[in-house]
Amino acid sequence: MPGLAVLRDSPGGVTVEYATTGTGARITYDSGDTTVVAALHDWFDAQVGDHGAHATPGAPSEASPSPAGR
Repeated sequence: MPGLAVLRDSPGGVTVEYATTGTGARITYDSGDTTVVAALHDWFDAQVGDHGAHATPGAPSEASPSPAGR
Protein backbone atom coordinates (compact mmCIF):
# COMPACT_ATOMS: atom_id res chain seq x y z
CA MET A 1 0.00 0.00 0.00
CA PRO A 2 1.52 3.36 -0.97
CA GLY A 3 2.81 5.37 2.00
CA LEU A 4 2.42 2.54 4.48
CA ALA A 5 6.13 1.80 4.96
CA VAL A 6 6.89 5.43 5.86
CA LEU A 7 3.96 5.54 8.28
CA ARG A 8 4.99 2.24 9.87
CA ASP A 9 8.58 3.43 10.27
CA SER A 10 7.53 6.77 11.86
CA PRO A 11 5.99 5.84 15.22
CA GLY A 12 4.65 8.96 16.90
CA GLY A 13 5.12 10.91 13.67
CA VAL A 14 1.41 11.62 13.26
CA THR A 15 -1.06 13.28 15.59
CA VAL A 16 -4.73 12.46 15.18
CA GLU A 17 -7.55 14.74 16.30
CA TYR A 18 -11.20 13.64 16.36
CA ALA A 19 -14.04 16.15 16.55
CA THR A 20 -17.78 15.72 16.24
CA THR A 21 -19.55 18.02 13.81
CA GLY A 22 -23.17 18.84 13.13
CA THR A 23 -23.25 16.24 10.36
CA GLY A 24 -20.98 13.55 11.78
CA ALA A 25 -17.31 13.80 12.59
CA ARG A 26 -13.97 15.06 11.36
CA ILE A 27 -10.61 13.36 11.83
CA THR A 28 -7.51 15.50 11.33
CA TYR A 29 -4.09 13.93 10.78
CA ASP A 30 -1.04 16.17 11.27
CA SER A 31 2.73 15.87 11.15
CA GLY A 32 5.63 18.28 11.09
CA ASP A 33 7.53 15.85 8.87
CA THR A 34 6.84 16.52 5.17
CA THR A 35 7.77 12.92 4.29
CA VAL A 36 5.11 11.64 6.68
CA VAL A 37 2.56 14.15 5.33
CA ALA A 38 3.24 12.96 1.77
CA ALA A 39 2.92 9.31 2.94
CA LEU A 40 -0.45 10.11 4.55
CA HIS A 41 -1.66 11.62 1.27
CA ASP A 42 -0.37 8.64 -0.71
CA TRP A 43 -2.09 6.21 1.66
CA PHE A 44 -5.40 8.09 1.63
CA ASP A 45 -5.29 8.48 -2.17
CA ALA A 46 -4.87 4.70 -2.44
CA GLN A 47 -7.81 4.18 -0.07
CA VAL A 48 -10.02 6.44 -2.18
CA GLY A 49 -8.85 4.55 -5.27
CA ASP A 50 -9.71 1.20 -3.70
CA HIS A 51 -13.02 2.30 -2.19
CA GLY A 52 -13.86 5.24 -4.47
CA ALA A 53 -17.36 4.12 -5.36
CA HIS A 54 -18.56 5.40 -1.99
CA ALA A 55 -15.62 7.57 -0.84
CA THR A 56 -15.54 11.34 -0.97
CA PRO A 57 -12.08 12.87 -1.26
CA GLY A 58 -11.66 15.99 0.84
CA ALA A 59 -10.32 19.33 -0.21
CA PRO A 60 -6.59 19.72 0.37
CA SER A 61 -5.61 21.72 3.43
CA GLU A 62 -3.26 24.66 3.34
CA ALA A 63 -0.54 22.41 4.74
CA SER A 64 -1.01 19.76 2.05
CA PRO A 65 1.94 19.30 -0.28
CA SER A 66 1.21 19.84 -3.94
CA PRO A 67 1.40 16.69 -6.07
CA ALA A 68 4.64 18.02 -7.62
CA GLY A 69 6.07 18.46 -4.10
CA ARG A 70 5.79 14.80 -3.19
